[in-house]
Amino acid sequence: MTADFTMLKYKQLCIALLNSDYHPLTLLAYLEGNTNSTKLVILRHDVDRKPANALAMAELENRLGIQSTYYFRYPYTFEPKIIKKILDFGHEVGYHYEVLSKSKGDYNKAIDLFSKELNEFRKICNVQTICMHGSPLSGYDNRDIWKIYDFQDFGICGEAYLSVDRSVNYFSDTGRSWNWKNKMRDFIPNKRETMLANSTIDLINLIEGGKANKFYILAHPERWACKYTEWIINYIKDLVINEGKGILRDLDYG
Repeated sequence: MTADFTMLKYKQLCIALLNSDYHPLTLLAYLEGNTNSTKLVILRHDVDRKPANALAMAELENRLGIQSTYYFRYPYTFEPKIIKKILDFGHEVGYHYEVLSKSKGDYNKAIDLFSKELNEFRKICNVQTICMHGSPLSGYDNRDIWKIYDFQDFGICGEAYLSVDRSVNYFSDTGRSWNWKNKMRDFIPNKRETMLANSTIDLINLIEGGKANKFYILAHPERWACKYTEWIINYIKDLVINEGKGILRDLDYG
């Protein structure tokens, strides 16, 4: 059996979606209503680290005829050559913003930084959707900036958490699981998820069982290992991070 959180396991997840007649969409295509299918899945990737893994995932999806959305952080994973290759595969590329955390809660500095970083992306691609970075060690939720400002003023048509209909069933691999135990900010506001999955096999079973018509799946490329040594390192790293999150929750931090 293929170990969980490997590229091979991600391929199995994608094939399960296709074999179960789900129509994979970028976030932009979903927001624009570019599907007549009653069964759809929004596929999203937050590129927090390891842009090369994002490219490998994008190549895999391209071979399967799937288009998805990749959000890159600036400047940490902002690599124009990789971004352009992912765009060439037909995927959407967006901006993974974290400006409220960077500015330590200064909204004026944050919105100026948002504009500057967005312009860097737009030098190489037409960014139309954005996604906040959770910044678990920060005391600020980057989504809160839109309580003061409007992203539409920047030519943005949607935000990955704030613009999605509550009818979708959201699953994220944050914390090395598809459940909600190790997630601090990775949720759709004002929505309570009713479906549960721990492993990728659990998620595949939900998909193959036709338990819902609309899925929204976030897979971080850095978590899906291409080699066994990488898998071991990722496993240990996620254990440590999850322990840290538990301590923060106990302290009511963030």
